[in-house]
Amino acid sequence: MTNGPFLRPPPGQRTFLIEAQQGADVVLRVLGPFAVQGVEILTMEASQRIGGLSIRIEACGLAEAAAQGLANRLRAMPSVTGVGLGWRAEA
Repeated sequence: MTNGPFLRPPPGQRTFLIEAQQGADVVLRVLGPFAVQGVEILTMEASQRIGGLSIRIEACGLAEAAAQGLANRLRAMPSVTGVGLGWRAEA
């Protein structure tokens, strides 16, 4: 089996899909755990939707276990209603 771009994630690069309640400081609160872990954020997008925010963060410098721990920390935040974790290969 070859290591093509769709078989294995780039080392340490992860995508977090976060659903959160609307609030003036929600994006800053969501970014806090990334800063504490020393994670390099490659891209971040936030968009309003009915009843909340959708935030997509691509980050690097995270082993899988650390990414799972960060996702769990985000899930525990009161303003966060959902967290998805994955990876995206470069096209």
